[in-house]
Amino acid sequence: MCQFLGVSRAAYYKWRHRCPHQRESENEEIYKYIKELEEKHHYIFGVKRLVAYVNKETKYHVSAGRIRRLMRKHGIKASILVAKHDRKAERKEFILGNKLLTPNAKHDFHPARPNEVWVTDCSELQYGIKNGGKIRVSAIKDLYDHSVIAWRIEPTETAALVTDTFSAALLANQGVKPNIVHSDQGSSYTSGQYNTALAGAGVTHSMSRPGTPGDNSPMESLWSHMKTEYFDFEKPLSLEEITALVADFMNWYNNSRRQPTLNGMTPVEYRNHAVQKIA
Repeated sequence: MCQFLGVSRAAYYKWRHRCPHQRESENEEIYKYIKELEEKHHYIFGVKRLVAYVNKETKYHVSAGRIRRLMRKHGIKASILVAKHDRKAERKEFILGNKLLTPNAKHDFHPARPNEVWVTDCSELQYGIKNGGKIRVSAIKDLYDHSVIAWRIEPTETAALVTDTFSAALLANQGVKPNIVHSDQGSSYTSGQYNTALAGAGVTHSMSRPGTPGDNSPMESLWSHMKTEYFDFEKPLSLEEITALVADFMNWYNNSRRQPTLNGMTPVEYRNHAVQKIA
């Protein structure tokens, strides 16, 4: 065989009895970890998210390039494709109603500390054999650490639903109020009931410009993650089942879903870290 392959017997036996390099052994362990993680979560993780998990939850420290090479070598591909957009920056007239716009119509989505700005929105989910059942999920998210402060569900979106979500957020946050709550201009958010609740708590109401969903993109991002990373793989058949699944997603999102924009931390880890710094 050695003669046929054109190699010496000494070279063959040296190769056969070689010990793997440390980096090769590390790569094998890292591959096993990311393979198990992807299989457990329906292959929803891309390179950046895998880097965050490996660096935070294993003894190894990896770069995006290393993870990308391992994924390419072993044929691992994320099940969620990130859409590519080629948009020209829009410079629209500054509207005083949107408190998250800078004077040059850019978005200010980066408050300096927790509880400065909360964002809120509602989204629809379906359940049942033929998706005949529908619910509206209302949630409030802190713009600083991306954590979901509170959420509620009802069959339809109403002023009572969004007002109840705001009250639940204050209760969950031990009464600490944000300076601003941002929403779109849906009828539930422009209602007297909701705005009276905000004004009574001394909270400023900020609203997106009409026809500009990007003004509330942090909440659109939450709904996208909820549907593409979770409910695309679940088929709830009853109201009780979908309610339990929403609760499970919110818990996973807050406590287990690591985010590169939060230095690889989960929202709760990042929030607790900020509280400790302030203290």
